[in-house]
Amino acid sequence: MKTTAFRLSLSLFLLTLAAPLLAQVTSQTIRGTVLDQDTRQPLYGAAIVVVGSQPLLAATADEEGRFVIPKVPTGRIDLVIQMMGFEEQKLSNLLLTSGRELVVNVNLLSAVVMGQEVTVHGDRKREDLRNDMVSVSGRKIGVEETSRIAGGINDPARMVSAFPGVAGDATGDNTIIARGNSSKGVLWRLEGMEIPNPNHFSEEGSTGGPINVLNSDMLDDSEFYTGAFAPEYGNALSAVFDMKLRDGNDTEREYTLKAGVLGTDLTAEGPMPGLRGGSYLANFRYSTLSLLDQAGIVDYQGVPNYTDGAFKLKLPAGRAGSFSLFGLGGQSTIHQEERSEVGDTLFAENDYRSRMGVVGLTHLRTLGENSYIQSSLSVSGNGSDFDYHQTDAPGEVPLALREQSALGKWTTRFSSTLNNRLNSKHKLRSGIIVSVDQYQMLVDSWSDEANRMERQLEAHGEATTLQAFSSWRWRWNEQWTMTSGVHVLHFALNGATSVEPRLGLRYQMKPGRAITAGAGLHAKTESVMTYLAQGTDAQGNTYQPNKDLGLSKAAHFVVGYEHMLTEDIQVKAEAYYQHHFNVPVENDPTSSFSLSNSTEWFTTKDLVNEGRGRNYGLEVAVEKYFTRGYHFLVTASLSDARNKAMDGVWRNSRFNMGTVANALAGKEWQLGKSGKDRVLTTGFRYSILGGQYATPIDLEASRLAGTQVDGSPVWSEKGDAVHKLDVVLAFRAARPKVSHEIKADVLNVLNNQTAVYHYFDSRTGTIKDVPQLAMLPVLQYTLRF
Repeated sequence: MKTTAFRLSLSLFLLTLAAPLLAQVTSQTIRGTVLDQDTRQPLYGAAIVVVGSQPLLAATADEEGRFVIPKVPTGRIDLVIQMMGFEEQKLSNLLLTSGRELVVNVNLLSAVVMGQEVTVHGDRKREDLRNDMVSVSGRKIGVEETSRIAGGINDPARMVSAFPGVAGDATGDNTIIARGNSSKGVLWRLEGMEIPNPNHFSEEGSTGGPINVLNSDMLDDSEFYTGAFAPEYGNALSAVFDMKLRDGNDTEREYTLKAGVLGTDLTAEGPMPGLRGGSYLANFRYSTLSLLDQAGIVDYQGVPNYTDGAFKLKLPAGRAGSFSLFGLGGQSTIHQEERSEVGDTLFAENDYRSRMGVVGLTHLRTLGENSYIQSSLSVSGNGSDFDYHQTDAPGEVPLALREQSALGKWTTRFSSTLNNRLNSKHKLRSGIIVSVDQYQMLVDSWSDEANRMERQLEAHGEATTLQAFSSWRWRWNEQWTMTSGVHVLHFALNGATSVEPRLGLRYQMKPGRAITAGAGLHAKTESVMTYLAQGTDAQGNTYQPNKDLGLSKAAHFVVGYEHMLTEDIQVKAEAYYQHHFNVPVENDPTSSFSLSNSTEWFTTKDLVNEGRGRNYGLEVAVEKYFTRGYHFLVTASLSDARNKAMDGVWRNSRFNMGTVANALAGKEWQLGKSGKDRVLTTGFRYSILGGQYATPIDLEASRLAGTQVDGSPVWSEKGDAVHKLDVVLAFRAARPKVSHEIKADVLNVLNNQTAVYHYFDSRTGTIKDVPQLAMLPVLQYTLRF
């Protein structure tokens, strides 16, 4: 309570300091580039206009596509970009602050009317997807949007759980459950390259975690897809998160300092000396979660520590094209102790360490007037170490080792994509991706039967994955667009191959109304640990039961309808069906085990690709984009997800959550006279998550065995629905070249404690609950200058 009171006093003090800084009207510069989306050629002569400005504020792109609009009053502004022969694009409600110039990079799409290129004043907006090969189940994620959504805590992965068909983990992780699928089917990409799980404290094989490694200040607008993926996306079954790093300011040095309960970080950007158009962008963050632990707000049974950093260098090279060097990395550690409820006696402790990192070089070069090629080379690594000690007699020292692991994987990846616009109707995109994994893994675990530590995994070696794709976009006319193509995935470790056709259609009935459809075959490899897991036969020989396990596969089908009710309110609905096959299940005709119910780690069970699954559902969203100072989003999803193992029985999937709904809204209040950059932001988000399915625990059998024993029927126990209310409150004030913001993002304001999971506690002989994340206030101060 003392800590909370201190922070509130500090907030009021900072607000008092900000007051005398608000006496003058503030302005800032807008700069950027305008390029042809299909060829990446600069659009010389494109007009950029600040809508509603008096006198008119506008600029014209130069021969490099660059433009500058100085002295634009700060606040929310709209930009319109026009060019003869291209569709008009409107960027709505961009946030311009005095502490940082606004850099906008725009790609215009050539217009088509009966085979002729003309000027079209269409309804292409900021909300449209950057990837024009995507027809269905896609959503753009704005960085500024992430910062003002309640419960987002500047983490894009948390924000997507508000989208239709997507659910998060109620216990606090940013895990993404899309359309009833396990989160391990999510593909993370950065700068067009697949990357390891970018989250702190993450388990091997998982795709989520408590805190994202990538700071939101580094991100550009990114995109998220939940089904029927475009041909360029492979090795994914449930969702694709395609993130982009923004370019640093190439004319002015700028800095952002943030201090809060989740971390303290500094972001710096500016021009590269002696290199026109070159820029740098870098960020470093150190955790301060110990503040939450010491205040008693959260209890991790230890203090989590983490650090992370990221950078991007933009390096134009004239006729040789443009290079960019980027990197991302983080490490996290925690020491935890388990003590008895009576007497506070130590009976177990563990140390966990995780790490991830990636460094990449990207090269883009135009080839004539209608083509460009983009190639990337990256080196990434991720791994973790875990040691667990315990004793059967509390207080006994030293504790005995019961589990240990040392996991490391390093990947060298190369990709190259050729884009070619044949004419205004036809565009081709083809590419290859080569990934070489090198791994070194060791896992030991205690066996009660053998009364000793036994090795479950010991492997080192190499595994290569090859991917190739080709896609074709055919714009018949202004109404009809078709995208089609094929993706090929080959896993050299065991020779498994998948050929995956894809198809997408969009019919623009009239401005603001469209019907969409998509279908495609998708495949994914499992975690390399699954293939390398060890077993022991009757003669005591070690073998790898899953070395030849094939690829998991799914066929996706989606139909959708979009309707702009007004200029800023859209209704969108999609219905989907997913047929899963080649699902890994235990090779036992009496077994109900399916790997599709897992989210991380691995199993030593003997697996075969004989499982099946089916997911279907309906998703509806009503969204008002941020205009006139406010926004809202209401989503609802009804779904059913089931799977079948070797015993032939169709059962509820663990992730068959049924109903998921969200309602969120936000409002900006301009304080003082117009032109003064003094804004109060308020917002809320109310979420309902249908409970996950679990197998009941046989309490008596568990007590006799001294460990958890599953009861029956399997996957028959439906969890309670989880309700959560998040609120956000922020105040922004500025003077020329400097802006301050104080923000409070409070998760689970009502402090609901619905049980999410259950487990058997062998110490007490009882079944205990794991509740949803308790109320968590996340306070943050931001200084931009």
